[in-house]
Amino acid sequence: MTDPVSLTNCCHLQIQPVRTSREKWGQLAESEGLGYEVLELSAPPALNESGLFQNCLDWYKDSGRAFSLHGCFIDVNPASGDSRYRELSQEKCRESCRLAKEIGARNVVFHSSCFPFLRGPYLEGWAALSAEFYEELARDYDLLIYIENSSDIDPDPILSLMEIIRDDRIGVCLDIGHVNYSKASLTEWFDALGDRIGYLHLSDNKGVYDDHLALGDGTVDWFEADRLYRSLSREMPMTLEVGHLDNVRRSIEFLKENRLFGM
Repeated sequence: MTDPVSLTNCCHLQIQPVRTSREKWGQLAESEGLGYEVLELSAPPALNESGLFQNCLDWYKDSGRAFSLHGCFIDVNPASGDSRYRELSQEKCRESCRLAKEIGARNVVFHSSCFPFLRGPYLEGWAALSAEFYEELARDYDLLIYIENSSDIDPDPILSLMEIIRDDRIGVCLDIGHVNYSKASLTEWFDALGDRIGYLHLSDNKGVYDDHLALGDGTVDWFEADRLYRSLSREMPMTLEVGHLDNVRRSIEFLKENRLFGM
């Protein structure tokens, strides 16, 4: 199977700008050569209600830096056992793909949305429905689709999904911050999913909540994470999910000072 990473069109390091201070985000992106993973468009109804959706969309489209889009994730489960809920969730995911095409993004990241404490027939059904749907998205929109560990407590659900995926355009976005409060170690996640990992999310926390702290402010072992990343022997897009601009700047300096992740 072709490595999905080799097909990716992106900047090595990406950030998630906020429209209210877009000029400052743009200046940072220009000075550091950063791309954008667009998060704000993951909840279009909220932007529509405030009348800011089109303005926000146009800014990302014109930026020339929108290489990736974080797909919808609030109250979304495209492999739900409830057909009505599944249908609504899948339409929201398709909307994310349409937005990605409109702003020129090549990569779309979706949370796995697998209930973490059920296995057996539930997991088998979830994996089958998810595989069918994500292959449909990749085929219909010709996008690279990355499935992110979100509430996952171990790699097994995503591994079960990847074992039946046959489309090279679908891979794994490994969120290092989410790994830090899971029940499996970094090594276990990389060992299980390594050949399918094509994207990284970087943030820190203290092992309990998804705090999105600046790198180095929590308990993530970034040197071990870097070692495991290097063991894959390939570059991939990675996004700093650390909140406000100051955290982003501090995280970039942390990566540079410690020569981590190719910085």
